[in-house]
Amino acid sequence: MPTYLLIGEDTYSIQQKLAVFKSKLNSTWLSFNLHTYAPEALAEAIATARTPPLASAKRVVVVENCQFNQFGEQQLEILQILPNLPISTTLIFTGKSIDKRLKVAKHLLKHGKLHEFEIIPPWRTDLIETAISHRAKQQKLALAQPVVAYLASAIGNDLARMDSELTKLKVYANGQPLSFAEVKRLVSNTTHSSLQLAEAMRKGDMALTMQLLHELRSRAEVPLVILSTLLTQFRTWLWVKCAISDQARRKDTEIAQLCGIGNPKRLYYLRQEVAKTSVRALSQSVTWLSELEGDLKQGTNPDVITPALIRVARLFES
Repeated sequence: MPTYLLIGEDTYSIQQKLAVFKSKLNSTWLSFNLHTYAPEALAEAIATARTPPLASAKRVVVVENCQFNQFGEQQLEILQILPNLPISTTLIFTGKSIDKRLKVAKHLLKHGKLHEFEIIPPWRTDLIETAISHRAKQQKLALAQPVVAYLASAIGNDLARMDSELTKLKVYANGQPLSFAEVKRLVSNTTHSSLQLAEAMRKGDMALTMQLLHELRSRAEVPLVILSTLLTQFRTWLWVKCAISDQARRKDTEIAQLCGIGNPKRLYYLRQEVAKTSVRALSQSVTWLSELEGDLKQGTNPDVITPALIRVARLFES
């Protein structure tokens, strides 16, 4: 019996993969042979997986949103049946992460196939462009490199919107090449994120800081959520700047560990970003942003975020 683990933060891609499995079922008997369970109902899910499909050749059982670190000996005992489940059933577990050191994880990985779905980091524009090019080719849509670069900026790492926009472009193109002007008119650049806001502030770009903040607020983005991203980014910049300014020569892996950066390769970009900033400005930024976060949590009017962020951006003016 095939068992699959669909793991990662990219829930859109996971749902696409699940749709592929579901498409293989007989649509007439779909409600009888497609089953979804919460992790708490693991025993019931396995009992269903042990049952032959009804009037069909296949059955799909999905256990959604698993937190595998909460699976103990009881769950491990339930899962001992995995090698003996009928070949007609496809059993699928989804979750954001899995610690491969856990007993239950080792058992699942021994008897199942792992597929990992990680969100493309928003700063990896090269990977975003690659994803756009790949998806465009799948849709037989010819896009010039400047168009791909614009789409990467306009769409970001939102794969769901990426597919939607490319489908729209394909319909409009009707087999003909698209000009840059046509693409720009059809796909608006409205995906500015809190990370882009942080970037504008670090560059001391007042106009862009105000524009991005206005756009985020107009989309009803929660000020505390915006601020949480800004704080994380400015703290990371501060830690990296301190680490590389230190006289001690450290490897990227060591600096990444010190700064709490999961992917050491990201340091290449972070070094460039903090090259022209000062520890003093970054430190002051983190202090002010932390104070603003405290004020907002105590019920201060959210409108104070605008002058507060402009104040931070002024620290980095040339």
